[in-house]
Amino acid sequence: MALVTRVVAPNPGPYTGPGTNTWIVEAGPVVVVIDPGPDDDAHLAALNERLAGKTVGVVLVTHSHPDHLPLAERFASPHHASVRRYPELRDGDLVRAGNLNLVALYTPGHSADHLCFAIPDDGAVFTGDLVLGKGSSMVTYPEGDVAAYLRSLERLAALEPRILFPGHWDPVTDAVAKIDEYREHRLEREAQILAEVRRGPGTSAELTRRVYSDLDEKLLVAAEMTLRAHLRKLVEDGAVRESGEAYEAVGKLGA
Repeated sequence: MALVTRVVAPNPGPYTGPGTNTWIVEAGPVVVVIDPGPDDDAHLAALNERLAGKTVGVVLVTHSHPDHLPLAERFASPHHASVRRYPELRDGDLVRAGNLNLVALYTPGHSADHLCFAIPDDGAVFTGDLVLGKGSSMVTYPEGDVAAYLRSLERLAALEPRILFPGHWDPVTDAVAKIDEYREHRLEREAQILAEVRRGPGTSAELTRRVYSDLDEKLLVAAEMTLRAHLRKLVEDGAVRESGEAYEAVGKLGA
């Protein structure tokens, strides 16, 4: 298996955990760097110190969120390395670097431009923010797409990976179980929101307080954006309809 190490960016927080993982993958004469992270001087210095003169074959980016992409060009340029991400890379594209072959997987849902990178020979996948090492990934309105996110999880599950290298927190060695956990969590949240709408109509803000009754006030805005992403899917599924600013139940899902 390819040797994989990481440098954690100094951007800890409620949505980034300990910080963004920048993954360094040994590929024989070169290394592959995945998700250079935020534009931070200390992180740039830490990356260059860790590389210690090694040749960077390519810089890959899972998605364009500000904790994953901004440092990419600034880091890559002195190393004379190319930066590759969606839409230059499409689903199934092969990235060759040194003695390593990585496959780009288009996995939207968390963001519209999200890619994972698989090393099929190792059963390893770099999951960005599709699957994290701890907690759940944010799928928030208007960018987040719950239906697409669930399809992306199914795509990942079909690979039956052995190990996941996420954008935040530690590697996941029980990969298949973690993907199942993520899928069940998202479906349970959908069922919870639908049940709440069936108990009575409400605006997205009202429904957020009813569904996330014990949530810290500082996280309520993100919770509402998550709830609205779920509501959009339920509207598209025909289970919920919008009535002015409120949402109300149509009938049983699939009816």
